[in-house]
Amino acid sequence: MRKFVSLLLALILVAALMPAAGAEPYTLEIYWVGNADNPEVRADVESAINEHIEPLMDAHVSIHIVPWDNWKTEVVDVLTEKESRKNARMDLVFTADWEYYSDLVEAKALFPLGDQLEQNGKDILATLPEGFWNGVKIRGDIYGVPTNKELCVPQGFIVNKTAAEAIGWDWENTEITCTADLEPWLQKYKEKYPARYPYLMDMNPAGRWVDEPWINDWSGLYQNALSMRMAKKEDGTFDEKVYSIFETPEQEEHIRLMYDWVQKGYISPLNASLDKGGAEEIFGSGDFLVFTQPLKGNGIKAVEMYTEKHKPVYDSFEVGEIIMQPKYIVTAHTAGSMFAIPKCDCNPDKAMQFLNLMHSDPVLVNLMLFGVEGKNYTKIDEQKVSLTDTPWYTAHAGAWTVGDVSLQYVLENEDPEKNGKLIEFAKDAAETCCLGFRFNMKKLREETEKVNAVLEKYADGLMCGTVDPDDGELGIEAFRKALQEAGIEGLREQAEKQYEAWKAGQY
Repeated sequence: MRKFVSLLLALILVAALMPAAGAEPYTLEIYWVGNADNPEVRADVESAINEHIEPLMDAHVSIHIVPWDNWKTEVVDVLTEKESRKNARMDLVFTADWEYYSDLVEAKALFPLGDQLEQNGKDILATLPEGFWNGVKIRGDIYGVPTNKELCVPQGFIVNKTAAEAIGWDWENTEITCTADLEPWLQKYKEKYPARYPYLMDMNPAGRWVDEPWINDWSGLYQNALSMRMAKKEDGTFDEKVYSIFETPEQEEHIRLMYDWVQKGYISPLNASLDKGGAEEIFGSGDFLVFTQPLKGNGIKAVEMYTEKHKPVYDSFEVGEIIMQPKYIVTAHTAGSMFAIPKCDCNPDKAMQFLNLMHSDPVLVNLMLFGVEGKNYTKIDEQKVSLTDTPWYTAHAGAWTVGDVSLQYVLENEDPEKNGKLIEFAKDAAETCCLGFRFNMKKLREETEKVNAVLEKYADGLMCGTVDPDDGELGIEAFRKALQEAGIEGLREQAEKQYEAWKAGQY
């Protein structure tokens, strides 16, 4: 009798775990930022993903590609308002430090994922480097699962190797320790090509400074106006002071250099009026010597940009890289691309199971990234693919948002070892003293708005060299005075207080 009862209980338990006869698999609603949704292509990709994952986790997907310009209103605003969140149907959403991650956490819009990772995300925990977790935690909790991609992103120059050879610059054997060291080569380029401008600046942020001493994207203020020094001092310790960077001699020296180079014709006076796409269009033409960029090591960013931006109407050219910053892991790079589980109508268990597959299942990863083989891409070999005339690859945000890059194919002109090198590059990078700290400006909105208004008025023109640093109305002294009147010092003091509280585990 006991055996019969035990058997009956076991059968009941099995039945309870099995989906009801005829029940549809659960559909995961996935919100992904992107470029240009094509419903027909997306339907084919969803169908292929569903066929693959249904036997693995009894689920389907419905992918929502939300354009960049609409992301805040269609996703972030919905999740940050409690009432609208109640009626929303979202299982997974893209997020990032620069794309409202902190705002969503502060609004209590995202689930903390510690328990879910332990139960349903074991492959993620086994493969994602510790530096990512140290950077994405907020008050000790994890609210987003990072893409396993480049973790160390120093600033530097993309070099037009073809142009360098034309002016006799052996760039790989020339010591370039700071931006100013480029001047002899900029001069040679200008002499050979008088109508061109050798020094091309990335405009995100405007006038990107690649050997700056500051931690990138530290404060959330416009042009990173408050920051800490990134590298250790000579004695091996960190300088943990918060700086108003535009009030430092280093920033002034760089601003004056940029103005001087505009006067000498090394920088286009129009560069400051170009949006990011405009600067990249010039890059694609090859009419430059160096281009300021965040880099990923091993020349990868240069090849990626050349592949994306060079057009057949222009002469071909070769590219290389000069890294200008030491290798450090900073908060903004750990949380630069994540998926989170929102607190709305969703199934957290299924969502984490799907995320776990994104970090362990190469079939799913490449379906999400490239789409359907034979329709959206063709395989050249075991690692390389070629896109068709109806690509899925260009619809979503890109490879940097998809799971674990070590499981991804690469495009036909890319290094087959590219993705492994992206991860390997960070293995000897050091963590900054403030890894995981985020300046919370939620209760400082009035002060922040005043300071940002001043920064938007003055900073770009000075950083791009289009404003005379000694100009009485828009120059450095006028800028610094306006910053003080707007309350930059009060914000700096608040940032230091928050940092000290964070170090003490109280924030």
